[in-house]
Amino acid sequence: MDRLDRLNDLLREHDCVMSINIKFDDFKYDLVLVLSANGSDLDAVTLTFHDVSALDLSGFGGGLTQFMHLEAARVDNGLDRIRYEMRDVNDDKISFKFFTFGGSIF
Repeated sequence: MDRLDRLNDLLREHDCVMSINIKFDDFKYDLVLVLSANGSDLDAVTLTFHDVSALDLSGFGGGLTQFMHLEAARVDNGLDRIRYEMRDVNDDKISFKFFTFGGSIF
């Protein structure tokens, strides 16, 4: 199983948004997303997406937000700083492009 498959497995298992944070680092934005399977910090995973662009976030907040079907895919469009695209397949609550990703589980 490669890293992208592992990421997509984690995204299917963990759909409750515990926190979302954008950090500016060396003229690039990193998005840090903490997700849980049941709304508890006990099983939360922290995912960091590096060099984020084209972030679109809608319908977020007003209580617990869930991304019911987040999916990351590799894109081959020839751009230097975009390798992947993330999107909420069901509700279009979030989408963005990014260069690489990491977290405590990789």
